[in-house]
Amino acid sequence: MPEFLVLKQVVPMKEFPSIFFITFILFPIMTLFSCSKNSNELRVAKGAGQGVYYSLFVRSFADSDGDGVGDLKGICSKLDYIEDLGITGIWLLPIMPSHSYHGYDVDDYYSINPQYGTMQDFEFLLAECKKRSISLIIDMPFNHSSVHNEWFVASRNPDDAHHSWYRWIEASDSRYNTNTSAMGHKLWNEDESYKGNFYAGEFSRSMPDFNHDNPEVREEFKRVMKFWLDKGVDGFRFDAAGHLYDLVKLPAGTSDGTSRAVEFWKEMVLYCKSVNPGCYCVGEVWDSSGIRAQYMTGIFSCFHFDMGDKYIISQINNGNSVNNSFALMMEKELDRYGQFNAEFTDAPFLTNHDQARAGGLLKGDLAKLKLAASMYILCQGVPFVYYGEELGMKSGALDQTKRTPLLWDKSIDGLPQSKIQTTWASEKDCIYNKETLPVSVQEKDKNSLLNFYRRLIKFRNSRDSFVNGKFAAYSAKDLANGDSSFDASLLSCWTMESENECSLVLNNLGSKQLDLKLDESWGRAKVVFSTDGKKEPVKNGKVCIPEYSTLVLLVKK
Repeated sequence: MPEFLVLKQVVPMKEFPSIFFITFILFPIMTLFSCSKNSNELRVAKGAGQGVYYSLFVRSFADSDGDGVGDLKGICSKLDYIEDLGITGIWLLPIMPSHSYHGYDVDDYYSINPQYGTMQDFEFLLAECKKRSISLIIDMPFNHSSVHNEWFVASRNPDDAHHSWYRWIEASDSRYNTNTSAMGHKLWNEDESYKGNFYAGEFSRSMPDFNHDNPEVREEFKRVMKFWLDKGVDGFRFDAAGHLYDLVKLPAGTSDGTSRAVEFWKEMVLYCKSVNPGCYCVGEVWDSSGIRAQYMTGIFSCFHFDMGDKYIISQINNGNSVNNSFALMMEKELDRYGQFNAEFTDAPFLTNHDQARAGGLLKGDLAKLKLAASMYILCQGVPFVYYGEELGMKSGALDQTKRTPLLWDKSIDGLPQSKIQTTWASEKDCIYNKETLPVSVQEKDKNSLLNFYRRLIKFRNSRDSFVNGKFAAYSAKDLANGDSSFDASLLSCWTMESENECSLVLNNLGSKQLDLKLDESWGRAKVVFSTDGKKEPVKNGKVCIPEYSTLVLLVKK
């Protein structure tokens, strides 16, 4: 731990006049010029790849034209909501033309889904985000396209140059088994027009996989990324980044799939940074931490899978930190990332568009939802909030139920009261949120989950220890200062330390209050954040942490 106690030099009396002048004359003037009504002076986080991002499904967010489908103009109309949440960056799920509702099978990589608006609408959204210092990244599915993409349509002809853009094989190729399955369905799909020719579709028959070894494909991808970077996007979220070279679709005997994928992403990301050095790219590598660590050398930032559902949510539901295992796991995995790339950026999240929502997993318990929010947002890196998470939205097991409309207002007789409410999803898919309180209700309740997210995110973005700090697990037993009556199994705790300050995050996972007598190093710390909003001073080295709540202590260096 750093030395927290710094002796301040006593000012000699002869220096008093100059200090008097600075303090009483210049300081008010400096303050006048540094503050304004909309000042963001406390927001340390700024620029792409800093602060807290908001994962937004355009179809479900806000509808500007009354057709029931969310659109880009709808997002523009609700940028105040996003900004007031404290969000510094937006990740838009796929916005390109597609035959599916989710958009991950792209028809045209250079256009906007007409259901979402026009390219002019997108350019306007970019401009409005930049006015608010909100960065914007877009989803980029490079593992596969749609079967309707003109590249794939051309590739079906074995004599066409695009044939080698995709993973086509012939039935006679002994290196492959055309009966192989992947993700519960057949991997190889026979072309109806050219019998005996099969293409790989790891995710779906309608999503043919690219051949990433083809230099022409790589150059086309670079043109795609430059097109959007020139438009003004601040980076990309790379979909299915860990699946490009899955062994199931490679020739028998192949063993270097991961290393080939890492090199591919290194080439792509370095190209992005050559176009825009400040861009932020983050990859979906849904795999073990050891595999993710290898990808950090290529993508520099990956989503931290398992931390939300398998650690935070399960431990809160069990009411036990399991010997601070969440913090210890995080420390271990972050150290592993650093061994592969010292400049990595972790991307913590609670749940995403492919997972059951936290609101349902925590049974709508407000205290537990607030605790879960604190545990991932107060970690190292760039946290991602999945839209609706700030409301405690719930879901079922099917994907459509995880991507239902954001709730802006109450419905009256089954009809939306708010004009911007999207209505594209079926009533069956939305049934899980019948009791979820909408934005209009939660905004008026100072103790609501929405207002807690606002306070939590703004606090996080204002503190250097969270924006620029490093994570380290902290022993709950050491904190207790030898108090044998203290139940350390209820406490999940860690430090976030930057050059200027160190914060201690204390999470009580139990259903009873924890009274803690701190050790000497933290006995003089300041309480800077608490779930209930109270900042009771540390008295005689003692603090109390209510059930299912978070307390943050701070010391300046």
